[in-house]
Amino acid sequence: MRKCLNNFRLDFGQSIVGFEQYRYFQINGFEEESKFCILQSEGDSNIGFVLVSPFEQYPEYEVQLSEEIIETLRITSPEDVAVFNIVTIRHPFESSTINLFAPLVVNVQTGESRQILLSHTAYSIHSPIFPQRSEVG
Repeated sequence: MRKCLNNFRLDFGQSIVGFEQYRYFQINGFEEESKFCILQSEGDSNIGFVLVSPFEQYPEYEVQLSEEIIETLRITSPEDVAVFNIVTIRHPFESSTINLFAPLVVNVQTGESRQILLSHTAYSIHSPIFPQRSEVG
């Protein structure tokens, strides 16, 4: 699981759905050991998102990157990639959700980033932040 990229500038190339007018963002962790990050627009301080790496909550989560995304982000190895998902905060917090359908893919070397929409998937934009674990038996 990748932690937040503290004080790192990301270039989303106007790819965040609904926020295409914002290209550059800063990412920071909330606190040292938190798994949550804040993604803050450089163009408008009122625009920000709570992020989390999905793999702790959803270990089976998979993202297949197209050749186009690999080229666009100039990814040369798997170690270059971080995946984050936007969290929708609800009250109580346990009812918050994660958008697994539209992950944010980051090249941790260059800061080049894109939000991608996964095709042919059952992932939801409103997946529980704390999924129910089925018991094996």
